Order: sequence, then C-alpha cells, then structure tokens
Amino acid sequence: MRKVLASAVVIGMLSLTACAAQETKTAGNPTPLNSVEITSPSANATTPPAVKFDTPLKATEAGAKVIKNGEGAEIKAGQLVSYKLAGYKTEDGSEIGNTFSQAANQIELSEELKAADPEIYNVLVGSKVGSWIAYTRPTEAAAESSVAPSGSADASGSASGSASASASASPEATQVLIMEVTAAQDPAKKMSDEDVKKLSDEGALPTVKTDSKGKPTITIPEGKEAPKDLAVQVITEGTGDVVATETSTVTANYTGVQWSNGEVFDSSYDRGEPTSFGLDQVIPGWTQGLTGMKKGAKVMLTIPSLMAYGDSGANGRPAGPLVFYVDITDVK
Repeated sequence: MRKVLASAVVIGMLSLTACAAQETKTAGNPTPLNSVEITSPSANATTPPAVKFDTPLKATEAGAKVIKNGEGAEIKAGQLVSYKLAGYKTEDGSEIGNTFSQAANQIELSEELKAADPEIYNVLVGSKVGSWIAYTRPTEAAAESSVAPSGSADASGSASGSASASASASPEATQVLIMEVTAAQDPAKKMSDEDVKKLSDEGALPTVKTDSKGKPTITIPEGKEAPKDLAVQVITEGTGDVVATETSTVTANYTGVQWSNGEVFDSSYDRGEPTSFGLDQVIPGWTQGLTGMKKGAKVMLTIPSLMAYGDSGANGRPAGPLVFYVDITDVK
C-alpha cells in the first residue's frame, strides 16, 4: 500500500488520531491546530471546505485534531476508508490543492498501516464516517508517511517541489491538511473454490469462448449482480514449475471487460503480444487472483470494484466490477 499511495501527488501526508462521536480527540501535538475552523460544504460537494487558522502556523511535531465529529457508522479495523483531502500553507493559509472534485481516495486499516503510520490507523479506527480532521506534520517526517491522496489535483504539484526544497532547510510543518471521511466498508476478499463453483452452476458468473487463435470473448450473465468478492475460475490448470507469489513477475495475454456493459476496455490480444507485470504492481484483484498460478494456466477473474479501480474510476480507468480472462505464458 505504501508504494501505491506514495506515488500520488503530495499535497501532504497524513497521520491522524481517533475520533469518537461526542468528543474531540487528538494525536501527537495538536496544540498548533487549536485555531483551525472548518465550514464544511454541502454533502457530496466538489469543492473543499472553507478553512481558517491563525497564521503563520508553527508546528515542529506531528499533530492531529478532530475538528468536527461525524454522525455516520463507526469505523472498524480492517475496513477500507474513503476520504477527500485539501492542503493549506501554514505560512498564510492559502490553499495548495484538493481532491474534492475527484473520486474519493481509499486507505485500508491494516496491520501494515498500523505499523507504518500508527496515528493514521488510530484516528480512523473508532471514529465515525463524516468526521473532519485537521493534521500537520513537519516536512521531514511527512516524507516518511505512507499516505498521500491518490489521484490528487495537479495543482499540488508545485507544492511538492517547494516542500522537498524546504525539507532540508527546516523541520517545521509547511502544510495543514483537512480530511473528510466519506465512507467505510469491509474490504473484498477472495471467494472459496466451493462458492465460486456454486455461482458458476447458478449461471451467475461470466463465461468465455476463444477463437482458433485463442482470442477470448467474454459474456456477462444477464440480470445478475456482480459478486461482492473476488471470483477466480480456473479454466485450465498450469503445468509450469514455478508457482506465482505476490511478488512474482507474470507474463500473460489478457482481455478485460466491464461487468456493467461487457465492453472490452483493454486487451493484449489487440496489441498482438503478451504483457509482463509484477504481481505487487497491479490491482489487488490481479495480485490475489493470480498468486498460486503456474505457466499455462488460463483463468477468469471477476473482480469487485474495491479490488479494482473503485466505483467511480479515475484518470480514464474503468469503473465498477471488472472481468478478466488471463492466459499465463510465463512466471518468474
């Protein structure tokens, strides 16, 4: 997760504390955030909140403060939390960038996150959906954080450069981040072979036919909802010597379609050659779905949106549940 999130444009890094419905909680040193005021926009707004705080805001330690408590469901360990973010300069309070016009980013409240960024983990576990949180972190410490807003606005690109430049000059925070927690849900998981077979027997999973050259045509079942978890249908067992792990490099031909319309959005068959990729560098549905496979395996992956690109998609990526036919030609 660190690799995926760290690749986002840096309008700031998060490290937050827990928030209960009827009390304001803090983490680290929240004193510099005492003056922060938020006028939240209307629900589902595409613009950031109005934010005020005393400037210049001085902070040499990381600190977080729940400014407004949410009224939604309580967030639990292990869930996926959706959030939107805006960044403001500590010097004068001007906005650096925000992600409110885009699909919400997500972070999993995993043991990995707990170890890497305990403040983030602790603020979210036990807080409630709808909470607004202010956070600031010295630049040098921020560079070590595992969380950045995925797919954030390009307006923050210039802020990234200035933050990097100031990191070596001063340990003071240069940004205040305002986070809105928009949703929380249990993560998807891989279905058992028995459950996959049951859905297949019920006609609730996609089918595939290949032509004389091996090019597949995927058919989505009519009137059926996509499974909430990952379904892996092994069409042909692999016979290679190497078993794919979560960090293996796999070479494969594949075709991907959206469950919603059955339309192809990507296919190596159209390019005329297989593609190589690391299983630790692809969407979770591919990582979990292809781990354990061998060269020669042909599989169908029905991937829920939580293990793909989300319900809204981003940067031209397909939204919603996806289906892939994958023909593995090599595993290293």
